[in-house]
Amino acid sequence: MDRLKTVLVATLLIGVILLLATQVFPRLDLSFILTAYAVFGFLLFSTFALKLFTGAETFYLGSMVKTRKVIGFIERISQFRLWDILADLGLVFGFGVIAVDYLWGRNLSGVKRILLDAFAGLVLFSLFFVPTGFFLSGPENLIWLTLFSLSFALGGLMLLAIAVLVFQAVDIFAKFGAGKKPCPGVAPVIPGLQIPNVPIAPPMYVWLVFLVILVVHEFSHGALIKRANARIKSVGLLLAGLLPIGAFVEPDEDEIKLKSERQQLRIFAIGPMANLYSIPIFIIISNLLLLAVAPAIGPYVEGIQTDAKIESVVVTSVLDDYEICGDTFKSPALGQVEEGWLLKEYNGVKLESFYSLSQAISSGDGNVSLVLETETGEIVKRTLEKNEHNTIGLSTEWNFVKGTEPPLEYNLLSGLLKAYSGFLTWLILLSFAIALVNFLPIAVFDGARIARIMLLPYFGFLNMSKEDTEKFIGRFFLWLVAGLLILNAWPLVL
Repeated sequence: MDRLKTVLVATLLIGVILLLATQVFPRLDLSFILTAYAVFGFLLFSTFALKLFTGAETFYLGSMVKTRKVIGFIERISQFRLWDILADLGLVFGFGVIAVDYLWGRNLSGVKRILLDAFAGLVLFSLFFVPTGFFLSGPENLIWLTLFSLSFALGGLMLLAIAVLVFQAVDIFAKFGAGKKPCPGVAPVIPGLQIPNVPIAPPMYVWLVFLVILVVHEFSHGALIKRANARIKSVGLLLAGLLPIGAFVEPDEDEIKLKSERQQLRIFAIGPMANLYSIPIFIIISNLLLLAVAPAIGPYVEGIQTDAKIESVVVTSVLDDYEICGDTFKSPALGQVEEGWLLKEYNGVKLESFYSLSQAISSGDGNVSLVLETETGEIVKRTLEKNEHNTIGLSTEWNFVKGTEPPLEYNLLSGLLKAYSGFLTWLILLSFAIALVNFLPIAVFDGARIARIMLLPYFGFLNMSKEDTEKFIGRFFLWLVAGLLILNAWPLVL
């Protein structure tokens, strides 16, 4: 505690020095340093508060909060045999044909084993190729789509993640060679902070998203630990200051090592796979909640939007062609529409009220028809095709007839619904990303422990001991994946 107090005092002194520097050198831009200091100070002081008032295990900026209170809940949900089936399916999705061959093919005769692996590969290839083809359509994407599908079929999400890292590394350096500025292929997600060279700043509520994902992940591990009749010592959270950055279920590792390989594999696979299983559950729950409140909210929203009469919709800016992550996107409105023009109709709908405007914007497909009034009063018509970002390159300002503006409570409701939609979007995206990353076969990820067991029989040609073979597998994937991660993160520092 004395050492922590020393760090706290030093941090306060540094803060005073920074404040003095802003006064003495007013032209000096210290915004980044001040932001970094504020974040560091928040983490440090909140960690100190946890140590002082809760007795949690702390280390300067981080804390570990443990409990045994939820172990009974984990034990209750572990009673269902469905967990074993979901875990085995997770092994197949996580490691593809390799898992199918390891779990069911090794004890078959040569021909039966080949047929089983070929059939499993064909099914997995189709499961990835068909739905993904809707998003990566076109002959220019066929090669990568095929390679991704083959990767998923052979090695599941583990090999797919590696293939994606390879694709992104190639794309990054191709853009560097063309003099463009690519985005990083991997980047830390820090809610509330803009990461350099990354066009997305996660909102603060993403901390809660992380907490939900981590609880799903770790409780699933716990359920399979209990199904293997192993002991859970504790359950807890890892905190940076007061912010959750990790969760854990602490098993008795010696007991886990004594369990069968199948039980161990199930324990390791269920965590990331549970994050994938949770995605459709989140979507269903979200839609059910919206359906439950729609009868009350719908008429209220429609009534306010109908009463809000539009005086004018003014074009405030027209985007130039723009570049994001090294890719250039056309602005359909460029050269077709001018700033200051008035938007009268959108997709054939006259913009007379807020309701008609919202209905017009939600209508149509790839083409947008506009009726505009120029600054000289001339009426012009334009038909614009949306670009790859589903935009036409216009910014507008809505002016309401005085006295008909939407009330404050409507704006609060709109903000709440927007945050709800954003929360669900981040929950889905990060659930998938965390599942994919956790199948990578390198230390700290579940995929490393799966690979250590599952790939061992296929490296017998090395004629090494079991321990040496496991070390070889770990080092091979460590160098491969770590190298790809460094290449993908390169744009962060350029």
